[in-house]
Amino acid sequence: MKHLRLVRLWLFLTDFALLEAAFFGVYWWRFESGMFRNPVSFSPGELLAPSLFVTAYWLLLFAWFGLFRFDPLQSRRIAALAASKAAAIGVLVLFILTFQISDPLPSTRLILVSYGVAIFIIVSGDRLALLTILRAFRIRGMGAFRTLLVGDGNRARQILRHVAMHPELGFRVQAVIARLPDQAVTDSGIPWVGTLSGFRKVLRFGHYDAVLLAPDERDESSLGRLLRILREFRVRCLIFADQYNLLVGEVKPTRVYGHPLVDVRPELLSSAERTLKRITDVAFALLLLIVTLPVWVILAIAIPLDSRGAIFYAQKRVGLNGRAFTLYKFRSMAHDAESRTGAVLAAPGDPRVTRVGRLIRSTRLDELPQLINVLSGEMSLVGPRPERKEFVERFVKEIPLYERRLNVKPGLTGWSQVHLKYDSRADQISTKLQYDFFYIENMSLPLDVKILFMTLFVMLRGEGT
Repeated sequence: MKHLRLVRLWLFLTDFALLEAAFFGVYWWRFESGMFRNPVSFSPGELLAPSLFVTAYWLLLFAWFGLFRFDPLQSRRIAALAASKAAAIGVLVLFILTFQISDPLPSTRLILVSYGVAIFIIVSGDRLALLTILRAFRIRGMGAFRTLLVGDGNRARQILRHVAMHPELGFRVQAVIARLPDQAVTDSGIPWVGTLSGFRKVLRFGHYDAVLLAPDERDESSLGRLLRILREFRVRCLIFADQYNLLVGEVKPTRVYGHPLVDVRPELLSSAERTLKRITDVAFALLLLIVTLPVWVILAIAIPLDSRGAIFYAQKRVGLNGRAFTLYKFRSMAHDAESRTGAVLAAPGDPRVTRVGRLIRSTRLDELPQLINVLSGEMSLVGPRPERKEFVERFVKEIPLYERRLNVKPGLTGWSQVHLKYDSRADQISTKLQYDFFYIENMSLPLDVKILFMTLFVMLRGEGT
């Protein structure tokens, strides 16, 4: 994936240069073109620092909206839509910040709107041109993905026909892994390199960029094992949408636009987005700690008065990459609530919940101590909820793709938490997992902000139990 890093560097450098050009272009139009009254004039040297500051603002905003998480197979329509959102939000923020500012800075809204249009043209034009060029290269066989096909029978032949009919995808199948050599596949000149048992070895020595999973009905049960092996390698993995739904149920997948293929391992966040997410986590966690300090004091008094036991409840949970950590909560159940039952999921009307516990669970206030986990880096503000080791071990065996939840930091709140209540039945676990996968596949900083606002409304309505 070295070429992707070069492409992203190219996007960053071209964005930087074009943003600087837009800044000085708007300045010339406003102050030097003669079309407006010119109360002041600045030298290029005086404008350099402001231009760099504004350009940094736009670059951070582009990173926030995931515009540097470039995918050569991305739809041009989706790329243009993402660019328009970033430009619109960016200009709106500038409009608010400069609303009360009078001359010598531009006072007319026409300038700001025109500047926003220029930004949209810059960010979308750069990406649309690159997507178009890379697509043309792939059609001509340049920059194609060295691809391994896994499977035989009708599905394997179907996927081979599809990638052959669509050279713009850039999947060049170099080898096939299957139960037995498939004559219809091997007759096409693609070598059979082994069975599913040798999958890891073939990946290790084959240096593939992508894997197309197309197992027939006999091998569908092995999908979970294959996907767990794929976690060890930096390769793109695609599967037919109907087989993907067999794994996780009805959930919006990350499709390759215009094709019946699902990207099973899309890149979650770019390095810039991960850094911004961490900065956001720390900033918001510190702010929430300060704002909710009176609540901490009140609960520190109310919890021990209501029932015997400690104020806080500590429990081992499984976090990023399967690492265990200690999660903290305000105690909402009776002391030693699981001494008789063992590890069980909470249920509506659970008799173990105290009077104060019912209140703090309905408003999600019992989760406040996890701000400490966020600050320590064990959790994020938004992500799939961390589960206990006993449940993780059980779900990994029962649900093929469950381990994907461990690819991201667990969150204080998440997409499933704003849609579902506490788990009470096994069938709700599947529904919760579908919401978690939706978040993982559509993970972005704007979505995190949306979830935080939705969490606030859940708390105000008391729908946490």
